[in-house]
Amino acid sequence: GIASPSEGVLWHLDKMYNVNAQRNIQNIELEQGLEGSRSWHHQFRHSAYIYVGGLHPGLTEGDVVIVFSQFGEVVDCNLVRDRTTGKSKGFAFICYEDQRSTNLAVDNMSGFQLLKRTLRVDHCEKYKAPKEFDENDLDENGDPKMLEYKATGAEGKGYQVYNALDTQKKLADAYEDKRKHLEKKQAEGAPEDEDEAWAKSFEENIKDIKESEKEKKRLKKLKKDKKELKQMKKEAKRLKKEAKKAKKEKKKRKAGKEEPADGKKVKKEAKSEEDSDSDSSGSSDSDS
Repeated sequence: GIASPSEGVLWHLDKMYNVNAQRNIQNIELEQGLEGSRSWHHQFRHSAYIYVGGLHPGLTEGDVVIVFSQFGEVVDCNLVRDRTTGKSKGFAFICYEDQRSTNLAVDNMSGFQLLKRTLRVDHCEKYKAPKEFDENDLDENGDPKMLEYKATGAEGKGYQVYNALDTQKKLADAYEDKRKHLEKKQAEGAPEDEDEAWAKSFEENIKDIKESEKEKKRLKKLKKDKKELKQMKKEAKRLKKEAKKAKKEKKKRKAGKEEPADGKKVKKEAKSEEDSDSDSSGSSDSDS
């Protein structure tokens, strides 16, 4: 985190800061579902200030507030300017009404391109308010008295004073009540709350439905496979029967072809005998 405007200048000029490394940490947290005390944001939970570097010098306090108010109510914006020229030095300190808004701002805006400049956004663990002196009001030693720092945001609050707005107080109270309720339910071993119980029940029902549908598909496929197998067996039986019939007919045809050949042989033998008898009768007549 950045502690003060003077340190912010050094940080702004230091090129060792790696936006990609911060993004890698965020990606790991998203993938592993790290939150609460396990998140790297947890160490900055006591500060609602963030540091914003890399700002275009033409941006004003109002511009910065407009950009960063999408993550929560901005109650203080200290855009550091050159004391002589009044020009922006390109970095600022922003305070949110709700400290949790700092997590959103850091995660979403670090590395963001604004007016062709890459923003560098980080938590500010211990913000030190800038010291301003009233040259017209001197102390007993003749030195100008230091003015009380006042935040620039809603209701003039923000510096070391959070949850100042009535709307935010209601949100903070509701969050605290919910936290106590969850702790009580956890101690009793009951579901954390009705929403979570409903969510768990819904997930279980979805899981049961999916399992049921999966089982139905499996049974349907099994039934289809059995039907196909039955048809295949029936077809195999029919082919076997036809093959048997064809074999029988072939055997019958073969037997039919052999029978005429035997008849010819018998007739030939009969004719041969007749010729033989005819010759013997001729011989008998000539002898007589």
